[in-house]
Amino acid sequence: MPESASPPTRRVIEVMELLTRSDRALTASEIAAALSLARATITAVLTELTDAGWVHRDRDRRFGPGPALAALSTADPEIPNAAVRAELRALAEAAQCGVTLSRITDGRLTVVAKEYALGARIVPGLAVGQSIPLAYPAGAAVMPWRGESERSAWLATATGPARRSAPALLRFVTTHGCAVFRPDSDDAGLVDVLAELLGAVGAEVVQPELRARVLRQLARLTARPYREADLASAEPLPVSYLSAPVFDSSAAPYEVQIGPLRSAVSHSDRAQYVETIRKGAEAISLAT
Repeated sequence: MPESASPPTRRVIEVMELLTRSDRALTASEIAAALSLARATITAVLTELTDAGWVHRDRDRRFGPGPALAALSTADPEIPNAAVRAELRALAEAAQCGVTLSRITDGRLTVVAKEYALGARIVPGLAVGQSIPLAYPAGAAVMPWRGESERSAWLATATGPARRSAPALLRFVTTHGCAVFRPDSDDAGLVDVLAELLGAVGAEVVQPELRARVLRQLARLTARPYREADLASAEPLPVSYLSAPVFDSSAAPYEVQIGPLRSAVSHSDRAQYVETIRKGAEAISLAT
């Protein structure tokens, strides 16, 4: 990179770029380490940005994009408003795990917001703003409310045994208001193993090849949607993720997802997760 004509300005740009790419709020120390800058320098930059509203500091002294930055994009439907973000944070705390909000349109899934409960396990995945082609089972929570052609195109992306079970997944979503997923293996411990391995990679995966490998492993965690009989079982079962539709005046443009990432979840706890994401999705719908 050529030498900057204004190093102080370049530092501000680098801080804002890092915060807007990050899946979570970062501490001053994490920002300093990521940018190879002195902690005192980063603290000074963050103080000015926070005072101006470009950066927000939470109660844990972590920093993320602030309201002034969001105000520049109020006309962009991809940017959740303050009320939606508040409901996402509330859902993260209620579920005690990470929460992701994605917009599903034109055959693609785009992450528009992420929140984490305090102390929740952070597993890397798509960063805010990143997009992937939509394919089964991603987007299952919104498909019952989409048109026949879009739903048929989505069902056609299912392969192997999933092709036969995909319609049952849509019926499950219609009945329960959400989808519940487990890993592709009958080994319940796979949830813990993959979560630990992915967590060790770090929340920010920038290298394209490594990110592709991470996403393939994450797909293993949502490979098997629960059926009606599975969810009714009295036995503890693994639960990777749950997803639910978020509505506005035009059907269900968003899907919200929570990631408990637990290898053994009791019948009552499974029911609680279902109730939690349903209530959270309803609150987010009202806030859109």
